[in-house]
Amino acid sequence: MKYFKVIIIIAATLFIVAVILYQTGTFSGRQIAPGNVAAEKEQFSGRIVPLVKQEIPLIYKTVGTVRSRDEVELSPRIVARVIEVTRRSGDSVKKGELLVKLDDSDLQAACRRAQESLKSAEASLTRALSEYNRQKLLLEKNVIPRKTFELAEEGWKAAVASEESARQGVKVADANLSYSEIKSPMDGIVSDRFKDPGDLASPGNIMMKVFDPSRLMLYVPLRESLVKSVKIGDKIKFTVESLKKTFTGEVREIVPSVDPGSRTFLIKMCILNPSKDLMPGMFGMIELQLGTETAYIVPSSAIKRIGQLEYITVLNDNDVPSQVLVRTIPGPTLETLKVVSGIDADARLVVSSQ
Repeated sequence: MKYFKVIIIIAATLFIVAVILYQTGTFSGRQIAPGNVAAEKEQFSGRIVPLVKQEIPLIYKTVGTVRSRDEVELSPRIVARVIEVTRRSGDSVKKGELLVKLDDSDLQAACRRAQESLKSAEASLTRALSEYNRQKLLLEKNVIPRKTFELAEEGWKAAVASEESARQGVKVADANLSYSEIKSPMDGIVSDRFKDPGDLASPGNIMMKVFDPSRLMLYVPLRESLVKSVKIGDKIKFTVESLKKTFTGEVREIVPSVDPGSRTFLIKMCILNPSKDLMPGMFGMIELQLGTETAYIVPSSAIKRIGQLEYITVLNDNDVPSQVLVRTIPGPTLETLKVVSGIDADARLVVSSQ
């Protein structure tokens, strides 16, 4: 019985081996003899262009932020409750227009007290002046001693000082009352509003920002190695992608210090002839030409993308096309790309005819 099982296992093994050999064609005699077989020439469509290195401008790109040359942050000089806010973000304002009204009930009372104090001081001054004149006449007639006259004179001078102090108190009260109204210091546009009616306003807390849209600047960080490539007075073009427009800025200031974190320094450019669409906070892309370089430039239509991989088709000496994996970045024009890796020698490039 034991030998029978062994024989069955051996027979099954031999059967399986025979099946495998049959499927591989061992018994059919149809093996391909070794040797060279001419491959069919692959067909391709498109035009052939030479791929050689070209001299192109070496461009450095960086992003700047649009800001206003004249931007005012408005905050109160007193602690009071906000009664009214007349403008919202984006509203245009004229110089002197009321923007925020604060509760002035206690300031009004202070003004009334100051006015009453002034009236009292003026009455005291009138009495003191009359007494002074009377005592002066009596002194001239030798009716009273000089000491009495001097006391009257001192009373009159004290009344003059009290009246002047009361008058200054009225000015201070009026000035404090004027702080309850926050007005626009210039013609401009409200960029931010931070308070609403019912909020508590206090000194140091910004309530509103106003800027002049006709006087804008572009703040641009540049790496420290480029500090000598820009100078005061240079005119540099920049593009605002959100507006699809190009503007020109003139370098007016170069901040003479480098940010230790980003290793950049700041240049400030005045924007020449800004449009009404340009607003603070927008981003502008500037391009600085630092010289020239040689690189492989290919048309955008020559790139075939599979997922995140990029390929180009090149021909060898036998006109056989092959796919080459490359990596590209934007080229000198919108229709071209710069090959940064994958190609290390001149070649013939197949460009799609589509």
